[in-house]
Amino acid sequence: MAEHATDRLVRMLGILTYVERHGDTPFSELAEHFGVTVAQVQADINALWVASEPGDSWSPIDFSSEAYDEDVASLVRNDGVTQVRLSPREAVALVGALSTMGAAGALPEAGAQLLAKLRDALAEPVTVVGDDQVGAEVREPLVSAIDRYRRVEVEYVDAMDRRSTRIVDPHRLVVIDGHAYLECFCRRAQDYRVLRLDRIASATVLDGAIEHAPTDSAGFSLTPAFRATVRVGRAGRYAVEDMPGVAIEDADDDVVATFDVVDAAWAAGRLLSVAPQLRSVEPKRLADALRRQATAVLDVQR
Repeated sequence: MAEHATDRLVRMLGILTYVERHGDTPFSELAEHFGVTVAQVQADINALWVASEPGDSWSPIDFSSEAYDEDVASLVRNDGVTQVRLSPREAVALVGALSTMGAAGALPEAGAQLLAKLRDALAEPVTVVGDDQVGAEVREPLVSAIDRYRRVEVEYVDAMDRRSTRIVDPHRLVVIDGHAYLECFCRRAQDYRVLRLDRIASATVLDGAIEHAPTDSAGFSLTPAFRATVRVGRAGRYAVEDMPGVAIEDADDDVVATFDVVDAAWAAGRLLSVAPQLRSVEPKRLADALRRQATAVLDVQR
């Protein structure tokens, strides 16, 4: 699976911060901490080493070459890379985003520390009102399981107030349109799922290790490929109410859901579970994906 540049950049900056905070660090320790190979750590450090403005021979980042030869990352210079100046408007926007993540239960410890510093720096307090409140009793087990690559048993309550117990392989916590979601592989459904955190009643970390890696970029990219509109009977509402960026309106005995779609096949699989309740599916791209999946199911049953 090809790695995205954004993921690598985040890891490289993480390596820089880790070494700055902990001092000289063996490549093997960095590899274990960031979940990559030693060779990848070496490649990341090499990339950081040559970071500079185009046409400028001076680099703001420098590592010890002697320590590098011994497979140790030793930071000699880090001039201003971890310092960012924000305008008042940018600071308020960042406070709003971090506060929303915090209310939704998806803010990591480093984000909470940054939020506290920003609030202290602002002359006037900034209050953000959100509709998600996720307790520590749910968030902390999920964060622990993700960090330790452990399965989780969750009790989930859907929009129809139906409770179910699922064992999932947790991957990431993300915030979409102000709501926090758990990206995971659901062992009961044998497919990737996105579960809203405020609908998780309880979470218990299990001893077993996760067996399914996070899906590729097509599964949970936050950049939608297109926007879909589906009309479905009220009994099928649960299949669409957790879709990313969903907006739901009542329409007589039905509901009309408009949501973002990144992977048409994944969205079609969700809709197929409530096929008898579907009234209309747009655009044609999603309808065609639904038709293909329905045909495949019929072929298996013949």
